[in-house]
Amino acid sequence: MTRLERKELGISCMLNTEVGAVLALIRRPTDPNSQFIAPPDENYDSFISQSLKSLRAFIFNPQQEWRTIDPSIYLSPFLDVIQSDDLPAAATGVALSSILKILKLQIFDEKTTGGQRCYKFSYVLTAIMKHQASVLLTDHAVCTIVNTCFQVVQQSASRGDLLQRSARYTMHDLIQIIFSRLPDIEVNDCENSESDTEDSNLDSGYGIHSAVDIFHFLCSLLNVMEVPAAEVLTPQSADEDVQLFALVLINSAIELSGDSIGKHPRLLRMIQDDLFHHLVHYGTCSSPLVLSMICSTVLNIYHFLRRSIRLQLEAFCSFVLLRAASLGNSNQLQEVAVEGIINFCRQPAFAIEVYVNYDSDPICHNVFEEIGKLLCKHAFPAGGHLTSLQVQAFEGLVVIIQSIADNIYKEDISGPFGSYPVEIPEYRPFWEENSKDNDDSEAWVDFVRVRKAQKRKLSIAGNHFNRDEKKGSEYLKISQLVSDPPDPKALAMFLHYTAQTRQDHDRGLSW
Repeated sequence: MTRLERKELGISCMLNTEVGAVLALIRRPTDPNSQFIAPPDENYDSFISQSLKSLRAFIFNPQQEWRTIDPSIYLSPFLDVIQSDDLPAAATGVALSSILKILKLQIFDEKTTGGQRCYKFSYVLTAIMKHQASVLLTDHAVCTIVNTCFQVVQQSASRGDLLQRSARYTMHDLIQIIFSRLPDIEVNDCENSESDTEDSNLDSGYGIHSAVDIFHFLCSLLNVMEVPAAEVLTPQSADEDVQLFALVLINSAIELSGDSIGKHPRLLRMIQDDLFHHLVHYGTCSSPLVLSMICSTVLNIYHFLRRSIRLQLEAFCSFVLLRAASLGNSNQLQEVAVEGIINFCRQPAFAIEVYVNYDSDPICHNVFEEIGKLLCKHAFPAGGHLTSLQVQAFEGLVVIIQSIADNIYKEDISGPFGSYPVEIPEYRPFWEENSKDNDDSEAWVDFVRVRKAQKRKLSIAGNHFNRDEKKGSEYLKISQLVSDPPDPKALAMFLHYTAQTRQDHDRGLSW
């Protein structure tokens, strides 16, 4: 990925995050003590909401560089929110912050079409705290600055909203400055070590050590006390406020760092382990507002680190998105989860990646299949009037079908492959991965097809096996899932990876 591509994708991710935050606040239940009267549910899809959703659909397909696009296209929806008298003050505040963020990142300049009139907004917003000599600071000094700034954020909570907002803006500026430098930091061999010893030259300024420590600190802010389910839709708590602040900072760090995070092992492991642990854990019990920010965070990570988060993405889709979007949860939570699913499906390669990595792997969930079932269930409900959730789900189905069609047209339709194979031609260990050294595309397609067939037959074998062990064993041989005579390892793998037989396996079996 080139520097320009990384920057363009980071801008798209940033705009998507801001749109998601504003939409979540528009849907958020009203504080009963507030004088603001919320519009009825049927007005959720108002002109403002539709303009934000239209912008979201455009974000990842701009067709040209962001600096050449008229800024009014992506500023107008946020300005409409600010000017509206029918939306809560929190949504107005987030919209103002979004415009501030766009101006700070300098997406447009004096040469951009319509850029001159948009620059007028910069005179009424806070300027960024910057200095050219800041690159000479040491890692320890940078961490001290960030820590001191966060202490001001905490202490200002009881001293007035204006002081706290100012401190938060300052800390946001610091995170942007620090992580925007990450792509320029060279990778050292000693980074693979767990040692925290400073190995860099002090004269070279701060680098990866401060970035790792600060990112670890931001992840720790997500670790708050669990909110009871009955209180999820209540006005924002102090813990939720800290989580949202941390997610905003983490999103900024990821947007500005891009795929350069993957070049630094310690930072990558922190995202794979610490960050995703919190995102999956709190995503299952969070409010719609927090879930919206979590979805944006995972989508940003997917864009830049998709090759490094295979297991993490499966867990997030299976245990967060699909559960939150299921019937029984609040309409607001379902809408946010379905929006998150659609945003992933809008990515050109997501559908095929999910099908190959999960649905065609015997040890993974059928993520693509479950997404399709969920969207169909919401798009075609048993009865009732047309809802915004139903429209969303139908849009998601159209996006998936369009993505599949686009990928078909990119390939040679006169290829040698026909319909999906019904039978497995020969015994192949279903738990073994395809060789990464094999660049033969035809062999890879054949491997994926056979593996998907194996996965379906493993499920059938599990059902047979639970009813009658002998018939189940015979079906394994007939379906070429085990060798003849049976290999003990193949039988063990069948018991281990087939969900239907795990309970029986725990009790012990005699063959």
